[in-house]
Amino acid sequence: MSPFDNWSPLDILRKDGIGTNAGNMVFANSVMRALMTDHTEIHTINTAKDLTPENLERINCEYDCVVLPFANAFRISFQHRLKKITEFVRQLKIPCVVVGVGISTPLRNSPDKVNVFDETVTEFVKAILEKSVMIGTRGQVTSDYLTRLGFKEGRDHCVIGCPSMFWYGDKLPEMNPKELDKNSAVSVNWKMDLPEEIHRFIYRNVGYFENFHYVPQVTDEIRLMYYGVPLPDGKYKRIPEGYPSRADHPWYLAGKARSFLNMSSWFEYMKGKDFSFGSRIHGNITAVLSGTPCFIVVSDYRIAELAQYHHIPHIDYRDLKEDDNIFDFYEKADYSKVYEGHKERFENYRDFLEKNGLEHIFGTPLEDNPPYDQKIKELSLPSALKPFFAADHQEQADRLAQLHQGYLDLRQDLDQKSRELRQERADLQKKYDSVKHYEAFLKYHNVNRGLRWLSRHMGEKKTID
Repeated sequence: MSPFDNWSPLDILRKDGIGTNAGNMVFANSVMRALMTDHTEIHTINTAKDLTPENLERINCEYDCVVLPFANAFRISFQHRLKKITEFVRQLKIPCVVVGVGISTPLRNSPDKVNVFDETVTEFVKAILEKSVMIGTRGQVTSDYLTRLGFKEGRDHCVIGCPSMFWYGDKLPEMNPKELDKNSAVSVNWKMDLPEEIHRFIYRNVGYFENFHYVPQVTDEIRLMYYGVPLPDGKYKRIPEGYPSRADHPWYLAGKARSFLNMSSWFEYMKGKDFSFGSRIHGNITAVLSGTPCFIVVSDYRIAELAQYHHIPHIDYRDLKEDDNIFDFYEKADYSKVYEGHKERFENYRDFLEKNGLEHIFGTPLEDNPPYDQKIKELSLPSALKPFFAADHQEQADRLAQLHQGYLDLRQDLDQKSRELRQERADLQKKYDSVKHYEAFLKYHNVNRGLRWLSRHMGEKKTID
């Protein structure tokens, strides 16, 4: 969704307006903010359902450029989508620029290994390079991967990092690390499909703090927290011990969780924290953008290359020891590294945009209130979402009423779709019957024509049963 659509929490969660993970909002909004000038209008599309022939024709006629702010698109589970996007790009008559794409592969795998999606990625990159000057990658691991596929770094692709880190251009909010203790205000991010070492470390270290909040980012988990709706049956095969996978989890019952469906509420929340840690790259980048120290436990190369490029304090999960604790990591972390080289990294990002012909807001001081900020201020955006069972009875009743209305609306939509499909089937049946009738007529006509031929050549009338 566009941040200016300002959907209700119900619609965002029902239609998955955040694209499965709230972290997607961070880099997508950052790219939009950077490219939204006084005379640039930006609309959004959903690559899962909007790449239709009708939209292709409309985009070619009405737009000047397509921008794809990708995440870890080079992975097995995105292959099918990437093929469709490739075909769409090939038919574009306007420029198409990829701003920040990465490969997703476990740390246990060698970055040089042959992947089943290599051919798909190769065709995608070829299609993009026909419509743009070069591709921006999220880190050196991805650029090395594209080089191995035959594309030249510096000509076909270059490392630009994560666009979200350039929300404020060549500056970053100042961090003032405080002494960390059990009473510190701490934000925790986590995900289910991680190595066991990470689960043990995060769950054990959350227990050291009394004033913490957990931030679920996945649509299913936000729905669980906010409405009390269980996770989809059978979708998540392995749930780690202690993970908040039920609405009655102690963290949710105690109100120790928050979720966000817009950047404004996320930044506001993070500015009130002393520290953030966990396994989510954008859950921790929002901390950096709010001036809050953070620490990342790295689970794969897509997170590793971003943390390394932007010098965000982190540790490879394979280096964790049983007695490691977050206090020691916090004390040893050098947060000045985040600022060192940031201006140069920003200038590299800005140059990438300009090489691809993308106008941006970085030519004037960002204090001048860019168009994106102006539009956001005009909206009344939802505040941070709180757990269902931590809400009062009236709030719970209101949420259940929203949920019930949502189901009624969905039922109505399904009924309408069912009626349309039944009508379509009836129309097809009529066409089929007409065709069969015509075929019978032709057969009858051909038989009579054959009889006439026989009569002429045999001199007598023949009949055929």
